[in-house]
Amino acid sequence: MTLILLAEGWMVSHRLLRQDYGVLLELLLALPLAALINLLAFILLTLAQIELSALSIIISNLCCTGMFLISVQPLIKTKSSESISEVSVVKIPIILTVISVLILASSTCYAVSHALLPTFHYDSTTNWNMRSKVSFYDSAIVFDTRDGLVSKPNYPFLYHSLQISINQFSPIWSDLSANSIHLLLTLSSLGVVFFFLSRRGRSYALCAMALIVGIPLMTIHTGQSYADITLVSFALLSLIFLLEYRRSDDPRMLMLSGLFVCASVWTKSDGIFFCYIPWIIMMSIILVRKAGSISSMRYPVAFAILLSLSWPVFARFHTLSLTPHGSGDTQFTINTEAVSAFSKAMFVTGSFGMYWYAVIVILVVMIIGMQKNTVHIDRRYLITMLWGLIAMAGYMGVYLLTANTEYLIIGQSFDRQMLLPASLLTLSLAYTLIPRRL
Repeated sequence: MTLILLAEGWMVSHRLLRQDYGVLLELLLALPLAALINLLAFILLTLAQIELSALSIIISNLCCTGMFLISVQPLIKTKSSESISEVSVVKIPIILTVISVLILASSTCYAVSHALLPTFHYDSTTNWNMRSKVSFYDSAIVFDTRDGLVSKPNYPFLYHSLQISINQFSPIWSDLSANSIHLLLTLSSLGVVFFFLSRRGRSYALCAMALIVGIPLMTIHTGQSYADITLVSFALLSLIFLLEYRRSDDPRMLMLSGLFVCASVWTKSDGIFFCYIPWIIMMSIILVRKAGSISSMRYPVAFAILLSLSWPVFARFHTLSLTPHGSGDTQFTINTEAVSAFSKAMFVTGSFGMYWYAVIVILVVMIIGMQKNTVHIDRRYLITMLWGLIAMAGYMGVYLLTANTEYLIIGQSFDRQMLLPASLLTLSLAYTLIPRRL
């Protein structure tokens, strides 16, 4: 089944990019695109109330692949207005390169070894892998707790659909297969980010990737069985293609950015609020600034909006909550304990190490430097920092001003959700702080 998924994803990436960006990028994009295609296949099967089986999944996947090939047709004749090789090469001290390689190597070893272990995370054994497992045996995506077996059955199901598909040719459920396919998805997504960063220099790309993957909690999540790493992976893909769109004005890059923001929406409840909404805000600003030259943006943006909003429509149709805990997630409350818990989680405990100290310093220096014209930045990418900042502000509001303060105080979920703004800000800064040398 893995080969089938990779083949259909590659066909779409090859058709869209036409080898303009190289075979390697097409191959790296194969599984992330296949995950979205596979999701649409599951949506169709669920709406049609067709039993999930190897045959039905393969046939529906082929149909959705055909739909995607048709959907990208309006963009296949476009070409980047800027050469892919026209970027600044940044030299990095050898010691930083060595440290980055060691960080990435150790993170990879951790990811592979822990993906091969039986699932032991609480949320996975009651939600992520468990919902996939129950749906696998039921031959249908479950939207109830199954007498307490499944927690949060109201979540989107891209994560689950990929795990179910990969287990189709096995008579029994395999956690190893379920975690391995998501490990491969994470590695492919990070590979795409590295691909674009490496055009600024391999050493620079290694350092940037080490800063993202080396966040202590990020490394832990690369071991899979939580959807947070999948959400972050799709968000990073969407952002990297948005950054490339800002560089090249290639509408195909914008199309891919929109597709992966849709994948974020269908991965976790956070996606609609902290991926889709920030992305739409950025698109709105870009559209206004482009004024009369927005024709190339209309189709990719409209397509992304249509696919992304399919989740709230689907949820409404199935009377599912768009938030993890229902109305409690929007219930306004003030808890003074949450402020100290927030400060501790951000700056004291080991989930992020020195990360937030460094980001705050860099942002302050950048703002002051911009005013005094002492810091060289590429202003094309400034707008992309909005995504990380909006997501960060949104999570702060959720955990400081709603009933979710209890989860912040007990340290249950806040840290891992802050991985999204942390990784997005790092990637945006990696582009923004590089001066152009034309």
